Amino acid sequence: MLQVLIVGVLYLLLYKYLLSTLGIELLGVWSLIIATTSVALIANFGISSSIVKFVATYHARGELHTLKKLVFTASLFIVGTYLIISISLWLLSPYFMPYFIEKKYLATALSILPYSLFCLVINALGGVISSSLDGIQKNYLKSYIVSSTSVLLFVLSVALTPAYGLKGLVFAQIIQGFCALFLSGYFLSLNVHGIFSLKWNWSNNLFKEIINYGLKMQALSIMQMTFEPVTKGLLSKFGGLAMVGYYEMASRLVSQFRSIIVSANQVIIPVIAAANENNKNEIKTIYVKTFSLIFFFNCITTSIIIVFAPLISLLWIGKIVPFFLFAIVVNSIVVFVNIMSNPAYFSYLGEGRLNKLIYSYLIIVVLNGGLGYILGSNFNQYGVVLAWNVSFLLSSLFILLIYQKQNAVAWHEIVKLNNFYLLVASLFFGIFGYLFCLDIVDKTFNIIHLTLFIISSLVYLNFIYKNEYSALLRTEFLKIIKIQK
Repeated sequence: MLQVLIVGVLYLLLYKYLLSTLGIELLGVWSLIIATTSVALIANFGISSSIVKFVATYHARGELHTLKKLVFTASLFIVGTYLIISISLWLLSPYFMPYFIEKKYLATALSILPYSLFCLVINALGGVISSSLDGIQKNYLKSYIVSSTSVLLFVLSVALTPAYGLKGLVFAQIIQGFCALFLSGYFLSLNVHGIFSLKWNWSNNLFKEIINYGLKMQALSIMQMTFEPVTKGLLSKFGGLAMVGYYEMASRLVSQFRSIIVSANQVIIPVIAAANENNKNEIKTIYVKTFSLIFFFNCITTSIIIVFAPLISLLWIGKIVPFFLFAIVVNSIVVFVNIMSNPAYFSYLGEGRLNKLIYSYLIIVVLNGGLGYILGSNFNQYGVVLAWNVSFLLSSLFILLIYQKQNAVAWHEIVKLNNFYLLVASLFFGIFGYLFCLDIVDKTFNIIHLTLFIISSLVYLNFIYKNEYSALLRTEFLKIIKIQK
């Protein structure tokens, strides 16, 4: 969670810097380039995601020799396929990019695309190695690496962007990728002796095993990689590059806060995989405990984003942008539901049951493009964002409800009374806090908004303090202080 907070703050500062240095249009170009290079994820075949489960499985069995073969096989396959797809995208880019990028920015976009694709290959290999750290339940090492290299990215971006423009930003990303790859490999070699060697360790049997699981993961990845390009392409068509830039900033902000919780939740994948090997009865217990704990943090995080959205707009952009605020608020509400579906999502991954995840992604694929075009034609950029969020909401609800039905999880087991009270308090705190912050930004005084904000804040803080997980955190913190003394 600390790692995500660090990365979130750094991206907040980086986007602020890029906005003042490059302008919102070039920020939109960069956003579209990121969306374009994400098409290369087709080369992944679900390997990077499936490696966590299989590393956890073989590590739980104590089969270290097989583990070495697994990492070598996955790494070689990833590098080869990513190179092929990246070169293909580079050669085809002059034909498809003019449909998404304005003519005056086309040359700039085409010039940085090959560097961005090269960075993608480095990050893909780094993803396999760092996912292996997750699989052996050393995710805290990955957090150290991501945090430190994110600081490096920020420093290099500030140093290189003034001289090289967008190319400087991509050069900084490439250096970050190399450093993350080296550090991930170093720490993995310390924890799994002899994991890297000059010996040819390709295994056809392991390749078939991970590819069978990975193909379903790849189906998810192929669908997922259409989400941003479709949404941003429609935004560019119905709103222009500036709206793409504002949406990139809003979605990045919300997704970084989302990642605070999701990254902490994601560590249950190898735990579920190990439980699936040793004691399947533990899986429901893990789900119930995880859901209740995440619910507590989710209420706090979502309400805080909504309350401070007007101030963020003023500090980050320099003015109140209605579309930016709209994107933050709507995305935050839907992301709340999505986060609550994550324990089910990661449990499915850990158990190797992926069919329901595929169905949930199909909901987004079908609705996002069609509904986005219809609503975009009538309501411009607001309609496009609304369409994406409706699609995302229905997909998240599908996963949540199906998993609980299949595993006989009752609502009263996961949403206890104190959590329900916190949810209601968070709702009112978010509404009245948002109105109060708008008053501050507009330099107006509304006694009703101020009064309601104070009352809702007191009630909100009271339910946070009395929540069982708040008490648990205080107890654990005091234990740490006592140990340190």
